[in-house]
Amino acid sequence: MTYLIISLGLLLIAPITAFIAGQRGYDVMSWYFVGLLLGPLGLLAGFLPKRAHEPEIRFS
Repeated sequence: MTYLIISLGLLLIAPITAFIAGQRGYDVMSWYFVGLLLGPLGLLAGFLPKRAHEPEIRFS
């Protein structure tokens, strides 16, 4: 299951990153590889447990 999610990330995030970079005038291939390498890390970060925000503890 994890391999499926990572491969979907490679197939979806890298081209989206390259497309957005091309629209903004950046080099498409270099941003494709950035999306290819860092896209799965973003997906894995999405599976991290959520942190409880407790501002009263931080500011007291």
